[in-house]
Amino acid sequence: MIRAYPAEPTVRSGKSLTLHVATDAAKFRVEFYRCGANFEPMHDATTAWFDGHDTKPARPGRRWQWPGFSISVPQEWSSGVYVALCIEGSADGADQTRPECHGPDGRDARALFVVRNATATARILYNVPLFTYHAYNVAHVDGTQRIEEGECLYSGANAVSLHRPGGGTGGHPWDEVNADFYDRATPRQTFAHWDAKAIAWLERSGFAVDYCTDLDLHGDHDLVRGYALLVTFGHNEYWSNEMRAHVERFIEAGGNVAFFGGNTCWFRVAVDEADLSISRAGRWIERCEHSLTGVSFRNGGGKWVGDRPPTGYRVTTPQHWIYNGCAVRAGTIFGAQQRLIGYECDSVCHDSNLQTLASASLEGWDVRDGSGELSENACATMGTFARNGTVFNAGTTDWARVLHEGEPIVERITSNVITRLSSPLRRALAWQ
Repeated sequence: MIRAYPAEPTVRSGKSLTLHVATDAAKFRVEFYRCGANFEPMHDATTAWFDGHDTKPARPGRRWQWPGFSISVPQEWSSGVYVALCIEGSADGADQTRPECHGPDGRDARALFVVRNATATARILYNVPLFTYHAYNVAHVDGTQRIEEGECLYSGANAVSLHRPGGGTGGHPWDEVNADFYDRATPRQTFAHWDAKAIAWLERSGFAVDYCTDLDLHGDHDLVRGYALLVTFGHNEYWSNEMRAHVERFIEAGGNVAFFGGNTCWFRVAVDEADLSISRAGRWIERCEHSLTGVSFRNGGGKWVGDRPPTGYRVTTPQHWIYNGCAVRAGTIFGAQQRLIGYECDSVCHDSNLQTLASASLEGWDVRDGSGELSENACATMGTFARNGTVFNAGTTDWARVLHEGEPIVERITSNVITRLSSPLRRALAWQ
């Protein structure tokens, strides 16, 4: 078996990526792929053979400190999400069993990282939810250990390091035993499940996008300054104080944010810079997350196991610009057959400034068997509000899946939101 993780989840084009690798093979080499409109091999950075090292896992909250191998990232690589595929070899430098690689997903032999350019090359910045990936990532599962006994924030670990396999691909998500009833191809809490679908749609639709991770947003208060729009998709559940503060500052300065997901910003995390680890720091009790996102999971719900009733959004404000080009009227329901609402979703709070554009009741969702969790009068809400900048929230994790499947109203809303909020006239101008 071969496993790997990057020293830093983000690397500049033209610089070096340090990849930490453990393998019981004599040698290994690395191939690279970019996850964009397609899963594209990067032939200009395939490595020669390295000597293998068989190294054991460390405690979950500490850096694993496997041997590091430096690999040059070509200057020509555009900003994007990349996968390093590790291939084991014999002592004489011949491939052994080659892992199948038709996409970014896998439980071993892969490591996810982001390439950024020195300056912004687009008006849209896509955030990859690295903290959420690692919160669920058990990293090490062997033949004698069940997935749910692995070490993550859901199985008793106080902290988990970002310096270990997993974090989007190459590891086991804690809840992969609960297959997504509507997308069994990949486990939830992996890059391939929601984010890869959204990114493929964005790039195929012609949107120019730069990329970052949670750790970038956490550590660089000026990162978003050069952009008009920050977007996230899927399940962006874990946020640090610093990450939230930097995004709120961006909005106050006139920047725009689009949350195409659900259960967003539900948990706070503390980041330990020394161990490059995260730990839970509670929920946003004093300052509810809806002041950032417009909605909250506390008024929504989720169903994690099995199928869901066919639930879609009912249009409430058809004259709003997000519906431009959509043949809708008040009461139109879209996305029901695709089960757009779920697997987790958020709803408006009583003191929110959100303008509700569509809503969906979760009445009829049966979670009495422990297959989910619903708030009282649970529902999902899609809406927007303005606070110098504009915030849009789709309110459901499965937006990316249904977008990828080509539901026409979901596609049109996504295009309208991104086109309008990334307009050059709406760039952040009041930065201080």
